[in-house]
Amino acid sequence: MNTLYKYIVGALLFTPFLTACDDSNVSNLSLSGDCKVEALTLNDNLEGQINLANRTIKVKVPVDFTDKSGMTVSKLEISKGAKANMAQGDVVDFSAPKVMHVTNGDVFLDWTVNVKNDEAKIYSFILDGTYKGSVNEAEHTVTFYLPGTVDVTKLVPTITVSEDAQISPRSGVVTDFSSPVVYTVTDNTAVSTYTVKVEVVSKPKAIFLGSEKAMVLDELCGEEQEACKWMLSNISNSLFVSWSDLINGNVDLSDCEVVWWHWQHAPSENITDFESGASATAMKALNTLMTYYKNGGSFILSRAAVNFAAELGAVKDKRCANNCWGASDDGGEVIGGPWDFPVADPSCWMWENIIGFEDGKVKTLDAGYKISNCVSQWGMWGDYGDGHDKWAELTGCKMLAHGWDGAITIWECPAASGEFGKGGVICFGSGCYDWYSPEPYEVNFERNVGIMTGNAFNYLMK
Repeated sequence: MNTLYKYIVGALLFTPFLTACDDSNVSNLSLSGDCKVEALTLNDNLEGQINLANRTIKVKVPVDFTDKSGMTVSKLEISKGAKANMAQGDVVDFSAPKVMHVTNGDVFLDWTVNVKNDEAKIYSFILDGTYKGSVNEAEHTVTFYLPGTVDVTKLVPTITVSEDAQISPRSGVVTDFSSPVVYTVTDNTAVSTYTVKVEVVSKPKAIFLGSEKAMVLDELCGEEQEACKWMLSNISNSLFVSWSDLINGNVDLSDCEVVWWHWQHAPSENITDFESGASATAMKALNTLMTYYKNGGSFILSRAAVNFAAELGAVKDKRCANNCWGASDDGGEVIGGPWDFPVADPSCWMWENIIGFEDGKVKTLDAGYKISNCVSQWGMWGDYGDGHDKWAELTGCKMLAHGWDGAITIWECPAASGEFGKGGVICFGSGCYDWYSPEPYEVNFERNVGIMTGNAFNYLMK
């Protein structure tokens, strides 16, 4: 008891000292200050721009400066008492970013030194937050193809340029694009001019269809938006078209070679369910699209839209993909690495320029990609239990790729004439065919989705 009493008394006596402490005793010690780079100059007159927050040093050099392999450290000032792995007078190779290791006693910090040329480039040019221009760096042009319903005299550009560059006229200013507009980009010694041309497309070569209620591109869901933006920036004379415009005859399809319907919707496994789900969209435009198909027009159908091929009569007996699931635009799993699938014929046009194509396998998506995994494929059971040849006989279609379980995931349907090729239908039902991740990731194999789509356009438009 005596021991316990002493502990209690000691604790009570110590309490006032604790409560008497205030903010005046907070330490102002700053360890990072002991290892700070205060100044850096290269080649006598190239001063570094020091970013304390990111611990980076950027040294700008003229646009025509080519040899960064032997640059002299003319001046280097660091915290008092600190040491670095480079010193004044050193000749250093700055062809790539260089890490400067600064130590002071037991404390150290790394600083990244990046020598960058002056650069004056336009990286992206978007009008009214919807239409993305095609930037031709070689010719210094930016080209747009807009539908006739757009007022080109009152468009707002959103322009992305090189990191330190300025542009005139400025981004975000209402501009009249009824005639070409010249933009000047400057960054110290770098100066570039770009001519921006907006062409009104009354007869598009390709159109994109998405969700039922979307009247403009921004009203599409994320998955459909990404696919449509890719088309607008990669396929000449292409347009986003609302179902309303198509149904009301506001779009001239006389020169259209490909209609792409990419539909983020719960997929269906029979024609009745498909017609019910699409009643407010495709069914109202069926006669227009059927006439287009019979006149030699081609389709790319993806996600829940693949079974529209049956509605067109491009699949025998209106047969539909029989193994379908998924639709969430923001759900799904984050994958740990690229997904892949085997192809039917490695020499097929579909696999031209595919990244990392080997052993007859195509990789798509990347580690960290959050996939909705919307699937519309043909399972090899029931009528197709005897395999791929039986499926081809019953559907009249051609397999291009399949899953590891044998399910057919990418296929081609014939034109109304019965021939494959121009006038036909390419269907992407694979879960690996995905455009939008709500989570950030490092892009690599995901680019194969665009490459495959571009190959399909080239094939159908030949």
